[in-house]
Amino acid sequence: MKKKVLDVTNFKCPMAFLKTKEFIKLNINNKKIIIIKGRKDFELLSNSLKKNFQLNVVEKNKEIFEIELI
Repeated sequence: MKKKVLDVTNFKCPMAFLKTKEFIKLNINNKKIIIIKGRKDFELLSNSLKKNFQLNVVEKNKEIFEIELI
């Protein structure tokens, strides 16, 4: 299975959410990883994603989070 990575560290919600939504649609059969910056944006995005996916989250440093969709 191919791994696809989306880096939305340069975007704030809601644009990060919209980019993530499009990324998920385009990569249905791939392993998906999303990198986001900021605790607030991370919490908003992860709460939305938890409705449809199981998440594996790694905190890379204080403000960078890596979300893997399972």
